Amino acid sequence: NAEVLDSYGAEIKKRSSGRGVQRLRRLLNLKQTYPAGPFLAALAKALNYGLYDLSRLEKMIIEHVAGDFFRFPDEHD
Repeated sequence: NAEVLDSYGAEIKKRSSGRGVQRLRRLLNLKQTYPAGPFLAALAKALNYGLYDLSRLEKMIIEHVAGDFFRFPDEHD
């Protein structure tokens, strides 16, 4: 969702010294590195809780990716 990314980018910029170019580049790198679904899910969650640490955001994205990738069937399946 573009609105989530725009809102998060604006908050990163607001919380950075200067124009926040390095942090925005890192955010773009995360967007390009990870699948869109897990990236946006983690971004929305981080925005909801006011988390703007990009290292923490990356950990959240990885948790979403791992959850999708390593989903095991339930015992009842």
